[in-house]
Amino acid sequence: MQIREIDNYTDFLSLRERWNNTLNKCDHTVFSTWEWLTIWWKHFGNDKRLMILLAEENDTILGIAPLMYSVHKMFGLRMGKIEFVGAPASDYNDFLLTDRKEECIKAFVEHLSKYPEKWDCIQLTDIRQISEYIKLLSKTSRDVHVAGTSLLYDCPYIPLPKSFDTYFSSLTSNFRYNLRRGLRQLQKKYAVEFKEYSNLESFREGIIMLFKLHQNRWEAKNKPGIFSDNKAREFHLDIAKSFSERGWLGLSSLLVDGKAVASLYGFKYGSRFYAYIAGMYSAFYRYGVSNLLLLHNIEKNIEEGLTEVDFLRGGEPYKYRWKALDRSNFETILIRKGLLPRIRNWLSSNYWTNADRLNTFLRCNKKRYCVSLVTQIANRINK
Repeated sequence: MQIREIDNYTDFLSLRERWNNTLNKCDHTVFSTWEWLTIWWKHFGNDKRLMILLAEENDTILGIAPLMYSVHKMFGLRMGKIEFVGAPASDYNDFLLTDRKEECIKAFVEHLSKYPEKWDCIQLTDIRQISEYIKLLSKTSRDVHVAGTSLLYDCPYIPLPKSFDTYFSSLTSNFRYNLRRGLRQLQKKYAVEFKEYSNLESFREGIIMLFKLHQNRWEAKNKPGIFSDNKAREFHLDIAKSFSERGWLGLSSLLVDGKAVASLYGFKYGSRFYAYIAGMYSAFYRYGVSNLLLLHNIEKNIEEGLTEVDFLRGGEPYKYRWKALDRSNFETILIRKGLLPRIRNWLSSNYWTNADRLNTFLRCNKKRYCVSLVTQIANRINK
């Protein structure tokens, strides 16, 4: 077995056929597809270095480690970190292994332990609970220490039966009553329509609707939504286009009198629907329009033969009203042996992460706070 490293975008793009052949032989999610990861790298990989490792034998790929390297600096210290490509945007990350899995994991870590670049830790986030690779990582190189594995998120999901009536009757009577009442009240006042925007002709219109509705909800709370960032909008426009071409896009809206009041954006991949994000016009909250759109979507999923709705990261209470069960995501951190890597990892765990969040928050809210400050100064002058 040999380890080959892909460190540039052009070579990454050329891997499409071999990548997809590997996916067909192993358990994976939509977030491990060549399409998702290459598009993510196109938009967010500028300040990082690609480190995709291929475990090969006789020109056959036995495993892929989709990794990247970045440098974090604070307090005059430098910390080199290796992560999965796509983190933190991807809800699930993993190694892609088809055969001789323990040998592949060991070879990956040993390759990284001898890597000339000065990295301090390997932070593997959002590894699925069902992944067997967490245990394999504990049997790695003598030069790398497994610092620990921790729970990150609950990831609720709905197993879908073959009949929508069976599923609907499994919901609590009170929830069923509220869904029916909301739809009746909406239909009394408006012309109600559920519309798909998953094809190439309409995806752009649908995704822009989603951006507006999602931002409407967050701006009403005086908080930035993810689509306040231009890079995020451009990324999801590219994802929606690519996934639409492959029949993977699940994008729909609830219209009242021809106007979108709720949108749901997700991915149909394998036998699952990944419910990625939703948006809603706040004035229609009392009708439960997001719930009505999700119910309509679940009915379509069952008709199409899908077996699961995955709510992805976050154990928000509303997800469990839909009879969701729990899975979990974990994080495993490996540290290069030595005192300095341990110090830098401790700083990262206790300071760097919070500082990055603060910088992101301030950057997203800079305009709002500047306007607020000017308003306060003007009010004082007027007094």
